[in-house]
Amino acid sequence: MESNIIDIDNKNNNNTVFVLVTDRSYLYKALVTINDLKTIGNWCGDIVLITIDFDLEEGYKLSQNIIEKKFPSIDKTFLLNEIGSNGFSNSDKRELNKLNQWEKLHVFDEYFLQWERVVFLDAGLRVLDDVKYVLELDYNNSILAPNDASPNFKSDKVFKFQLSFDNEDKIEVIKRDFGDNIFDSYHMLNCMWVYDTRILEICNKEQLIDAMNKYTVCKTNEMGIMNLMFHFKYNLWKEFPLKASNGKYLFEWSELNHNYYTTWRDYCFIKYPVSITLNERPNV
Repeated sequence: MESNIIDIDNKNNNNTVFVLVTDRSYLYKALVTINDLKTIGNWCGDIVLITIDFDLEEGYKLSQNIIEKKFPSIDKTFLLNEIGSNGFSNSDKRELNKLNQWEKLHVFDEYFLQWERVVFLDAGLRVLDDVKYVLELDYNNSILAPNDASPNFKSDKVFKFQLSFDNEDKIEVIKRDFGDNIFDSYHMLNCMWVYDTRILEICNKEQLIDAMNKYTVCKTNEMGIMNLMFHFKYNLWKEFPLKASNGKYLFEWSELNHNYYTTWRDYCFIKYPVSITLNERPNV
């Protein structure tokens, strides 16, 4: 059986970049993740921070060797007109109130072709072990990300729950372009992902933005579009393994997702840990 583990001679080589996206309000979370990445994750290579509505303080940027990157804001005018002022029924209204999530699509800009591998981390995600355990995964010609349904695979964790069915005509477009079997399919979670920049030859930022304005039914914003394009259209998604080679869980949304007791020490990455606070440094 072919292994999905690859040898890494030097985890701090220059073919890989870690990327975060933040606006001013989430900067404090991004700084925690960057600190984790350097101190717990032992990452000494490139880090790009995409800043949305502010400029990163120069002293911090120089002392931490952070590459700050600016992109023009993604135009969401057409998208919002299609969604309407009331948003979707049966949603948390992030389609109206968390529009900066769409700026994560910049992570697929051609700017990142200067690296071979991109690792994206949400601002506030905790890095709780050495990053070598995610870098050893085979990322060739793929985008790697967690399965949104893992580890319990509940019936409400299939793709149809990512979409608004308010407008039947728009759903028919989804069926026509992707088939209705996608509605009951599992899909990737996008608070953390790894991709081979060669996939930008297949699907890049411009295609994702075009899809954003065509398939205006995604209740979780860019996550729905990333799944439609990378997973369902181009079959590029590979699921994170449940456990890393060190025996720890590679990633989890929260320790509470397991029906047995775990703490942050059992994981390499957690989005929303409950056994450690955002301001608490892991004692490893």
